[in-house]
Amino acid sequence: MDMGLLARLFGLCVTAAAVFGLLGRELRNGEWRARFRDVMEERAPERDRRSVVARYLDRVCAHYRILDKLYTERTATVHVTVLFALLFAVTLLLHYFFVLGLALSLGISFLLYERHWARLAGKRREELLTAFLRQGVERGVHVLVSTGRLDDAFLRMADTIRYTPLKKRLQELCGLVDSPQFPTPEDAFVHWAGGLGMEDIAHFALATREARKYNVPLDELWLDMAEIQGKELEYARRIRAETAHQRTGGVWFYGMLAGTFLVAYPFAASQMSETTRFLFWTTLAVMTLGLYLVIRRSQVIDA
Repeated sequence: MDMGLLARLFGLCVTAAAVFGLLGRELRNGEWRARFRDVMEERAPERDRRSVVARYLDRVCAHYRILDKLYTERTATVHVTVLFALLFAVTLLLHYFFVLGLALSLGISFLLYERHWARLAGKRREELLTAFLRQGVERGVHVLVSTGRLDDAFLRMADTIRYTPLKKRLQELCGLVDSPQFPTPEDAFVHWAGGLGMEDIAHFALATREARKYNVPLDELWLDMAEIQGKELEYARRIRAETAHQRTGGVWFYGMLAGTFLVAYPFAASQMSETTRFLFWTTLAVMTLGLYLVIRRSQVIDA
């Protein structure tokens, strides 16, 4: 038998084995998910049928909210439009084709705008958590030891805390505790923590409500949870510091290299063959995909 035919058959067998292996794994995962839904009576989440732009504006709105900034869709639209116009003007000056310059400018403007606010919102969340653990919990524990009243602890925290964004939010919590909507301060705490969009404080509130059900001393619980979450926060900061240098270097290297390619392309495109042009964009796409994977992995490490 011809060796070329044998090589093709071998490659076909390997490919079929890989495909069937992946298909079997997906079927097993689907079976386990179905069993889990049957046991937990979990409903499948409804698919978000809104447009991509609407979901994008919702993410930007969440960043604005954590930063205590007034948000309107008109404001975000104007900002993105101005950034798009500037980038599109740069592509026209570089003699890009209209459609290509339009696509590049639109994609980069959406990406840069969201990443800017996401970075600021992430920093604000970390500052809120740090202030809550190091300033708020310390004040609240003293009140819990002396009176055992959770509402008094919230009032003390709101009065003495120095970080203004957290102080305003704690004052809102005190208003929720006094409202008839929530039967206990623990329920108001859980509702308030869920509205912050911060998992650490939400877990803190849930643990507080469960501890009250089983008569666990809240002062001991708060001290233990503050210590645990504080250690997790310091560990995350250390990991972030270790990865930030390499990530920043990779981003700058990509920016300089990709920027050089994009600036030179309009002037060199007339001298390129179809194969060279295809390899050019393939190389740029591979570089972009590599940068995306690095940033995505670094975000998982940071989390």
